[in-house]
Amino acid sequence: MTISMLLLCGAIAGLILGSPRQRIGCFVLFVVPIAMVVYVSRWQAAHPENIRSTSGLDFIFVPLWPSLAALAGFYVARALRASIVRRRGDDS
Repeated sequence: MTISMLLLCGAIAGLILGSPRQRIGCFVLFVVPIAMVVYVSRWQAAHPENIRSTSGLDFIFVPLWPSLAALAGFYVARALRASIVRRRGDDS
């Protein structure tokens, strides 16, 4: 996966996780890096011919980008939801 694809997937995950009504907080965003570590582990197990000396760094840097994008998407979703709730309150 490219960095842009990781950023896009992370942002979408953040938007989805930030939009529910219940107060789940930022804690659910730990799902994103955990899922990416599992993805890297599975990918490396399926492609042993592509393992190199720096493949261990994949466990650090591959989860980094989607996690940052998910955090940004989470707060964008929260801000959108707050502005919608505020507008509904102003209309009544």
